[in-house]
Amino acid sequence: MSRAENEERQAPRTRRPGRVLEIVEEGGEGVLSEAEEVTGVPVEAPPETVQQAYTDEGRFRGRVGPAYLYMEPVVLSLVFFSMAGVLVRVHVTRLFTYDQQPVYALLWVQMIGCFIMGVSMRTKGVLLRFSPALNTGLTTGLCGSITTFSSWQLLVFQQFFNTGGGAHTWLKNLLGGISVLVSTMACAMGALRLGQMAGEELRSLVNRYLRANREEEPDPLRRINTKLLGGAYASGHRGWFGWDRWRTTDLVLVVAGLASLVAASLVVALARTTRSVSIALLFGPVGTLVRWRLASFNGPRLKHPAALVGFPLGTLMANMLGSAVLAIIHILQTGAVVLPSVAACYVLAAMADGFCGCLTTVSTFAAELSTLSRRRSVLYTAASVVATQ
Repeated sequence: MSRAENEERQAPRTRRPGRVLEIVEEGGEGVLSEAEEVTGVPVEAPPETVQQAYTDEGRFRGRVGPAYLYMEPVVLSLVFFSMAGVLVRVHVTRLFTYDQQPVYALLWVQMIGCFIMGVSMRTKGVLLRFSPALNTGLTTGLCGSITTFSSWQLLVFQQFFNTGGGAHTWLKNLLGGISVLVSTMACAMGALRLGQMAGEELRSLVNRYLRANREEEPDPLRRINTKLLGGAYASGHRGWFGWDRWRTTDLVLVVAGLASLVAASLVVALARTTRSVSIALLFGPVGTLVRWRLASFNGPRLKHPAALVGFPLGTLMANMLGSAVLAIIHILQTGAVVLPSVAACYVLAAMADGFCGCLTTVSTFAAELSTLSRRRSVLYTAASVVATQ
């Protein structure tokens, strides 16, 4: 066997392009099948390479350097969408909080985030064609920040132990805690499934459009994007901001993330009446980024024991840490240890809504339950609830 034939045999297998791009995702995890086949992504390519490897037309570029060279769009996308998630959660909670409300407000928050997560799971291929940073921002940033596991478990705890001082027996306390626990689980999983159904319909519409329009329209901002980043669009040379592999969507996400940080800082400094929310906007991205890094423990390639391979340890750790911090904050807010000042009350409320709310997530928890086996999903649910109580 010649040297060329030996190298060709050892090279990673690829799938040759040649058909109209049609995005078909199989299973509950949103796995790419047809898009991967058409774009020619190496089957054995590591995730950090695939994240940087798509062009605006959906074709594979090849290796474009280490993963950290693409971190700016991903991080700033998480910043922008986590701030948006905090705003949605805070204002939806306020909207559905009133006298004699039939359903507790937190339930609507969980359903909204899980619905968006379901849509994103079924349209993952569409989002990746725009930008991997956009996909990460919507799922990890927006959905994970809208939903909150720590506040849910705090509400369950308050019902179990009757912290409001209601005139009823221990049996009613038990029923109250079970009601909040089961109703939130059922509504979150139902909203996730409803979002998946909507995502499948949306994906079919995109596929229909792609079949009817075989030739992609050129990106109107492609030349501007190339000029800003420096060098040729498809080259491997370094531009002004590092490797010139960003697409227009990446550039928009970077600008949006920086602008949201500046805007939140100005609101904290100038608007005193909204400081509790504006400070929460600054704490939110911190919790999201911590959860994003902890998600690395969910990977099946890590050296876990055989029983824990594929088990979402990272999400479990994030929910445990956020719930513990929220418990400490709740104790400090009650004044049981020391009476907090006005400034301390702002900071504590911001950490509860921002850091803890974004560090913990129900949408990812529900999405993981839909992909685990029956035995593992029961074990995961029990471990999450018991560990956060």
